Amino acid sequence: MRLELLLRFEEPFIIPYNYPRPLYSFIIHTIEFGDPRIARRIHNNKKDIKFVASTIRPVGKVRKTENGLLVESGKVKLLVGSPAWPVLEALINGLALGVGRLHILGMKLLDVDIKHTKTPRRLAGRKLTTLSPVNVYHNNPPNGFKQWDLSPVGQRNSPFENEPEVWKELVFENLKSKYLMVYGKPYEGDFEIKVLSRMPKSKRFFMKRDEKTGEPIYARAWDFRFKMWGEEEFLRVAYDLGLGMRNPHGFGMVEVHDHRHTKK
Repeated sequence: MRLELLLRFEEPFIIPYNYPRPLYSFIIHTIEFGDPRIARRIHNNKKDIKFVASTIRPVGKVRKTENGLLVESGKVKLLVGSPAWPVLEALINGLALGVGRLHILGMKLLDVDIKHTKTPRRLAGRKLTTLSPVNVYHNNPPNGFKQWDLSPVGQRNSPFENEPEVWKELVFENLKSKYLMVYGKPYEGDFEIKVLSRMPKSKRFFMKRDEKTGEPIYARAWDFRFKMWGEEEFLRVAYDLGLGMRNPHGFGMVEVHDHRHTKK
């Protein structure tokens, strides 16, 4: 299940280049307005069903500034998906209650239009697109364990002999854990994913500061086209909860390639 939100904020509204934390904060506070219990479960329980959000997409003319993209209209679009209707219902109710009170970096929400979007009947074999990070901790002597952001096509300086295969394995394991949360049973079927982009673009985003060291933690995500195969019930988990990690922060939204790139 997926919602398309048309949001209008106070002007001048800026989409921050490092949007993940402001975006997550906006959505979780919106859900909190609608149902505080669900917001607490999402924020505190790592093994509970959550949601996937898209990037914040400007409507109309934009201008680059030092801190982000200035949206002249103050209007942006946002997609939010989840297999759990109560999560989306809390979001809808929270938006109704939060107009004039919710904000992104101090810019208040003034108006919202909500649409329900249709889930594609078939995902297997279709051209899809996403912006998705996949990271892993690996042994890095003598410095101990270090986080590494995996590329779907590999990197020259990779500590892994076959990084794309490690990436595929982690994507599959991540989806299986989400499937278990949704259906309460392990996935026993097959899964295959093929990256179509030869040189996908990567972007680095600030996520948070390490609680012990205070050092900034970043995530690198790749924007790429791909196809995947498996049981449709399993593929819909990727559609509803996102591909890869950090999905509530604006990563991993799976979209049909033709739909995302149609002219509006």
